[in-house]
Amino acid sequence: MTIGKKIGIYVLGLFVLAFGISVSVKSNLGVSPVSSLPYVLSRIADVEMGYFTMAVFISFIVVQLFILRREFKILSSIQILVSIAFGYFVNLSNFLLHDFATPSSMALRVVLAVSSAALCGLGIFLYIAPRIMPLPGEGLTEAISYKTGKPFSRIKVYFDLTMVVFSLLFSLGFLRRMDGIGIGTLISALLIGKFVGIFSNLLKEKVQIFLGRPQPLFASSKVPAGEKSTLE
Repeated sequence: MTIGKKIGIYVLGLFVLAFGISVSVKSNLGVSPVSSLPYVLSRIADVEMGYFTMAVFISFIVVQLFILRREFKILSSIQILVSIAFGYFVNLSNFLLHDFATPSSMALRVVLAVSSAALCGLGIFLYIAPRIMPLPGEGLTEAISYKTGKPFSRIKVYFDLTMVVFSLLFSLGFLRRMDGIGIGTLISALLIGKFVGIFSNLLKEKVQIFLGRPQPLFASSKVPAGEKSTLE
């Protein structure tokens, strides 16, 4: 029964995160850094965003394999299934919001961007709580942190910046405009982590009771010595 609860919370978290990403698309102010490349590629190819989310995330797993080599655990291959499921959740969320028009008011669009950050923060909190499997973006960040000995938080900043740079290059090169990157991207970068902390403070004990696990939710097995988990 506990396994079923863990999977339920995990899947719910993935869906809420995907829905948050779709809300950011509707704000038309820019998506989160990790979603920017799949979004731009989907605009270039005119293919649903979820499919490029799958492709980009699976490429992250391949990079993990090259970085970790023999230390790459076979169990981590489950990230492929998670990537596919998450990609379909993104497509489903976009479908559910298809008839929702982007507001003309800048104030309302900013509200959407902040709401997106809140949903993403809640989704991240929920999907990480059961400690089943990180999404490939976090998995790759952890792999780089583990191999270099650099703090996860610092590597995460570099990772997000790299995603934004690649997105800008593809956007300007193929679309001849800046698409998917904007003030909403900055809002995501600044607020998602804070919302994870807020939801952790509000819901951590309730989730622990629901899962029947008294220990802290966010202990990380790959955080370098002396470095606290970024989600605590």
